[in-house]
Amino acid sequence: MKDKLPYITSTYFVSLIKAYLQGHKTKPEILAETADLLPPSAHNEVSQLLTAAAHQMNDAFYADIVDSIQHTSGTVPTRKGLIHHLEALLKEEITVQELLDWATWYTFEEDQLSAGIMDDFAVEYFCLDFLPVYHEELTENQFTKALQLFKQQDQNPLKEKIALTLLIEKEQQHFLYFLRSFLEQPQHIEALDSYLMKKFGMDHFSFPYMADLVGMSGHPERMEELLKKAMC
Repeated sequence: MKDKLPYITSTYFVSLIKAYLQGHKTKPEILAETADLLPPSAHNEVSQLLTAAAHQMNDAFYADIVDSIQHTSGTVPTRKGLIHHLEALLKEEITVQELLDWATWYTFEEDQLSAGIMDDFAVEYFCLDFLPVYHEELTENQFTKALQLFKQQDQNPLKEKIALTLLIEKEQQHFLYFLRSFLEQPQHIEALDSYLMKKFGMDHFSFPYMADLVGMSGHPERMEELLKKAMC
């Protein structure tokens, strides 16, 4: 392989690894592009597969790749990358498992908070929290709604996190219950804060729909309107 492809450099492998980790290329796209380059391998994870192939081609490539990946940005999922992967999933070009493998390649210790790993808070929540929990039950319609959410121009990370969570029907019921309970007993703000903090990582001061909720005082029947707004 070294003799056949003398023009290949470590930069080529770095660009492929970053393209995959950011999400701009899916696993099938990487494998198709490198079909004549990669030898049979036991590695299933794309970056490991590419790194192993680079190491086999040139011993110096491995150090170059490790140094480049460790000391530069661009090695975590991006919004464009997530959109690309969701579109590929809906076109049946990748499986849910391949989406999950890509989204959760980054591992962290049990006592390490996931917040702040990625530049995009909503993408981080989807990849590291939402998808690992719900991937087995998400339907094509729910994946489509998630895609539409990430493609919106008016981005608000807090609202996006809420909307993603509310893709799950049981979460919609919990949302209605706790917010309706607050309207009925507004003096018990602690219960609302406990729910918001546990579910969304925020209190009522940062809850983006608090003004809407307070405005519905005396009209708990309007809660469905707020639910619909929060799901968009």
